[in-house]
Amino acid sequence: MTDPGHLAQPGRSARWLRLLAVVLVVSAEGYIIGTVGPAFAPANHFSFFTVLSNVFGAAVYGACLLGRVPDAVRGAATTYLVTTGVVYALLLRDVDVQTPAYGNLALHILMPVLAVVDWLAFPPTARLGWRVVPAWLAFPVAYLAYTLLRGPLVDWYPYPFLDPRGPGGYGAVALSCALVAVVIATAALGVRALGNLRAGRAAREPGTPVAPA
Repeated sequence: MTDPGHLAQPGRSARWLRLLAVVLVVSAEGYIIGTVGPAFAPANHFSFFTVLSNVFGAAVYGACLLGRVPDAVRGAATTYLVTTGVVYALLLRDVDVQTPAYGNLALHILMPVLAVVDWLAFPPTARLGWRVVPAWLAFPVAYLAYTLLRGPLVDWYPYPFLDPRGPGGYGAVALSCALVAVVIATAALGVRALGNLRAGRAAREPGTPVAPA
């Protein structure tokens, strides 16, 4: 007979991990806004994919604390946060994008790591179909369109690799977009594959508790 205390433990672990993620994003956002001070521009701030992916992730994990969240929604948050971490490592590590030190550490590094840990430690309760992949990719595509359309109107771009005013113009932007597209697609496919692998493994192990998402 399975010990009821053992069944409860993963649920507590999941709650603590997700609470940590929420606190991390809220504290990082507060730190960034406070550090920037009067120069803070909300429209520009929330035009960074980093900020949007982290706020979405915090909202998803916060919702998990209050009740059950569909695995596909949690997978989307994981995909976007993984993308944030990988793109930072590939294209932004040595670039000043006006993110203060703690905000940079929390949003670009710690949250992507926590998202992966959460997804692997508390996998989906059922296997995810292929349709989740294009669904997860819809937001990054919309974000790219928004950024490239808004940029000329406000004369501002959130990331140098999306700024056609730099060396290489739109050709360089197109190459960067292709690289980012590969990263996002790989992240989406990887998140789905790992989630299904972990879900299948948990289902094959009798008595293995799966934390509520």
